[in-house]
Parts: sequence; C-alpha cells; structure tokens
Amino acid sequence: MIVAVLVAWFGFKSFERGSLTSQREAPKVEKAETAPEAVIQTLSAQPHMLNVTAKGRTAPDKSVTVKAGTSGNVVATPATEGAFVRKGTLLCGLDVEARAARVREAEAARNAAQVDYDAAISLADKGLAPANRATAAKAQLDAAEAAVNTAKVELSKTQIRAPFDGIYETRIAEAGDFLGPGSPCGVLVDMSPVIVSAQLSEQEAGHLTSGMEGMVRLVNGRSYPVKLRYVARTADGPTRTFLVEAEIDAGTDEVPAGITAELSVPVSEVPATLISAGLLTLADDGRLGVRYVEANNTVQFAPIRVIDETPQGAWVTGLPQTAKVISLGQDYLSEGTQVKPVAAGGAQP
Repeated sequence: MIVAVLVAWFGFKSFERGSLTSQREAPKVEKAETAPEAVIQTLSAQPHMLNVTAKGRTAPDKSVTVKAGTSGNVVATPATEGAFVRKGTLLCGLDVEARAARVREAEAARNAAQVDYDAAISLADKGLAPANRATAAKAQLDAAEAAVNTAKVELSKTQIRAPFDGIYETRIAEAGDFLGPGSPCGVLVDMSPVIVSAQLSEQEAGHLTSGMEGMVRLVNGRSYPVKLRYVARTADGPTRTFLVEAEIDAGTDEVPAGITAELSVPVSEVPATLISAGLLTLADDGRLGVRYVEANNTVQFAPIRVIDETPQGAWVTGLPQTAKVISLGQDYLSEGTQVKPVAAGGAQP
C-alpha cells in the first residue's frame, strides 16, 4: 500500500509539471497589424491659363505742375479747378509791368534800324556810300529784330497756359500771389487714358511684354480691359521690383485716379490641377503642398504653387498628371506611411 501511494503521488506531480511546461512553451499568437485607411480623391491635371496678377493703383496718363517762367504778381486765374481745359488755355496771368513797354521800345528801335538799312542800300546802289556801310546797317537791323523777339518772349511768359488738353486738378497760385521763375501755378492732369501701375517681381515681370492684353478689377467692383504700354527692364533698387503700366479702356466711364486696382494678364497655358483649398497642408519646413498616395499605397508630399484662385477651388501646379489626393486626415499621415486607399464616400466609420 505504501508503494502504491508513492507511485500515485509521483505520477500526479509528473503530470502537473508537464502541463505547466506545455502552457509556458505555448507560442503567443499576435494580432496582425492593419494599415490605416486614407480617404482619397483622384484628380487629373488640365490645361489652364497662367495669369500674372498684381495689386496696383490707377493714375493719370500725365500729371504736370505748370510753373512760371518769369517773375511777377498774379493778376488772373480764369481756369476753374476740376474743369477740362484745352491746350493753350490761360491758367495764371502775371502783371506785365514794363514788359509791354519794352516790346514797343524794341519794335521802335527795329523800325529805325530798318530805315537806316534801306538808306544804306540805296546809297550803295548809287555809289554814294561804301558797301560796308550797308553791311553794318544790316547787322544793326538783325540785332534790333532779335531784341524784339526777346522782349516778346519775356512778355509771353507772363501768360501761364496749359501745355496739353487735360483737367485742371489743383490751382496753387491765387490772385495777388507773387511768382518767381519756377514757382507753381497749378496741377494739370491728362485722364485720357487712365492707366494702372503696379510693381511686379522679376519672375512675374519676365513673362510680360508691351502690347499684351489683360483685365483690371477696380476696388469698386468694375472690370475693364487693359493693354500693357510699359514694362520696366530696370528693377527698383530698394524693392527689386519692376514697374508695369497698362492703359485702361473704360469707354465712356470715368475712372478716378489713385484707387486700388488688381491687374491680371494671361501669359500661357500650363497643366494644372483644380483642388479644394481645404486639401492644402504645410510640410514640417513650412512649404505649402498636398499629400497624395502613390501606386504602392505610400503617402507622399508634393510642394505646389497656386497659380489661380476661383470660386470652384484653387488651380495648382506640382502634382502628378493623375494623383490620388488624400482628402481626409492628411495632417495626420506622414510621408512613407503605408495606407489603405478608400475612395471618398467609401470610408469605414
């Protein structure tokens, strides 16, 4: 009995140790990892017109500060501010003082020199006077004629007139003011046509040439066709930008100068992709771009350039011809991540 009990006890312990060993050595079954889902939209590039756009301001075609050419007191300012004036219209009249008298004096001296010259010629023809006397008389006559012209020019400077057709924008001198040579009388502007001027970067200005056509949108919402008339080829020193001017074809509309305007000039067609602005994201280095899924289902980042913005979305360049753009969760997926693409509308909750 003792032997039977011992055999039974050892057999039970042996079975218990075998059961525990088999439990410890049983391999662990790990749950297989699954790739995260990425909601995608398949987008294709299309030809789209590349526009050069810039903010600028409207300005008159010409703006001149009309100045006095001689000194004198202002005695007349017949032109009205804001009125349209023709070339030659009197803007400021100066007191003629002794200038008119000097003209009459010079004319009298010229008439006397003319009589002396005629007499010298007559005597020389009759042989009663040497020929050099006639030559001297002719020189005196020419000098007297020049004095008359000088006096008349000085007198004409007392009449400050419009150098071209335009709008008398500002009257600076009033009756009773004293003007010296170079003193301003008023400001005359030519508003036909009104132009829009803008500063462009060297990359943008390189696409433009004189004669190209485009559109301008004013701050009041109106749009007009424009034609480039000047593209600078020398950059402004401090800003490194280039001045561009375009003539506005406003028809019968009056376009004021000095208001904000947006210039847009189409330059060429480029392949671009229309995407929603919500699909744009930033890389770690701050670059603007879009995340998309490659053929091997890995996430990639494409730096893009926005070339046009419309109510339907943004036209961008930099994506492949056909791209599976991630439309949901793009900010949480890094480059190189393996994902399971799911078409928009078919994602799992």
